[in-house]
Amino acid sequence: MIRRYTVLGGFVALIVAGLYAYWQATAPGARSWVIIAIAVVIGAVAGWLVSRRDMRDIERLQGVVDAMVGGDFGARVRMRRPGPLGHLGRSLDALGERLSLSERKKHSRKERLGTILDAMSEAVLVTDSGGRISLSNEVLKRWVGLDVEGKTAVEAIRHPDFHVAIEGAQQGISSVLEMSLDDVDGGRRSLRASVAPLENRRGVVCVLSDVTAEREADRVRRDFVANAGHELRTPLTAIRGFAETLRQSALDDPESAHEFLDIILRHTERLQALVDDLADLSRLEGEELKLELGPVAPGALLDEVVRGLEAQARAKDLRIACFGLEKAPRVLAEERALEQVLVNLVDNAIKYTPPGGEIRISIADEANGALIEVANTGLGIPAKHLHRIFERFYRVDAGRSRELGGTGLGLSIVKHLVAKLGGGITVDSREGWTRFSLRLRRPDSPKSDTRVSHG
Repeated sequence: MIRRYTVLGGFVALIVAGLYAYWQATAPGARSWVIIAIAVVIGAVAGWLVSRRDMRDIERLQGVVDAMVGGDFGARVRMRRPGPLGHLGRSLDALGERLSLSERKKHSRKERLGTILDAMSEAVLVTDSGGRISLSNEVLKRWVGLDVEGKTAVEAIRHPDFHVAIEGAQQGISSVLEMSLDDVDGGRRSLRASVAPLENRRGVVCVLSDVTAEREADRVRRDFVANAGHELRTPLTAIRGFAETLRQSALDDPESAHEFLDIILRHTERLQALVDDLADLSRLEGEELKLELGPVAPGALLDEVVRGLEAQARAKDLRIACFGLEKAPRVLAEERALEQVLVNLVDNAIKYTPPGGEIRISIADEANGALIEVANTGLGIPAKHLHRIFERFYRVDAGRSRELGGTGLGLSIVKHLVAKLGGGITVDSREGWTRFSLRLRRPDSPKSDTRVSHG
């Protein structure tokens, strides 16, 4: 640009020098025409320079306006010249600053909103007036397994009741519904959806909460109440029936009376065991119970448990084989709690092993603790029952389980005791055998995650 002005200035100077020479060589009468010519040339050159400058500034202004229209609010004119064009340029720069600040604030608010939505445990979707999703969070994308923005709500979540709720919200009607959907991981998820219209019906907002655990807890509570009532009703009915029989006529028959009293006593003991187990379970499920953990020798403890239950095993002609008890490492536990766990596991194995079967008990050293396994031959546990085997009162075969005795709470107590000990328990079963695996940590090992699972 400077070079262009230098060349142009030299050209003008050359013209002026030539006119001056002509001025000196001509008569005074002709000089007036020379003056006029000089004025015309200088005026034309000055006008051309001014127009060129104005055109360049107008092009700069137009470029900034086009950039702002395209969403680039960082473009600036930076014009310092006086006059209307300079004022317009400075006004455009001021407008750009305000628009740029507004855009930054808008972007910052959107980022904060996105962070808040992604931090929620609920899934959120917002549709525009055309019914397409304009805003969602990561929870929704994770649940449905795809990026839903730009899709309609009914494309993202395929459920007839949800479609009706969305259509109602588009007409200004809010609603709350529950539905079950297939999870991307292959499971089943229960969702509660709150659907409401936006102001002036500009779209719909929907918040979906995962109530799968809540519904599962409801099912467990219902099953517990039903099963507990049944378990309590059975011995109470027997006690009442035989007591009434005694009062009416059996007292005159000492032999029958003695038999009925034995039955009443047996059912009373069963009822007492059930109440005791319920009390233990209630205590274990509470947060206030704290076990005093310390080093325990599981091998010696397991040997005592096996000796104590040996008579039951002999009555069914069962063979109990133990491995690794003498060399078992010490574990972090509370002795009475661990004894109760081992008694329940071994007693459970004896009950469900058919006569002439085998029970294998072993303790193996692991990096951070010990692995205790109690396996028995038998029918095995079908795979569909494994994930519920630690539930209260859950029985794979209710009739056979009651025939064998027990309250139906043993494995549930085991689960809670193992959790209090900071260990983990798993169950695996195939046709012909079942194995419970108990892991306990060493006294000096870091605390591990409690695991209760199935094979």
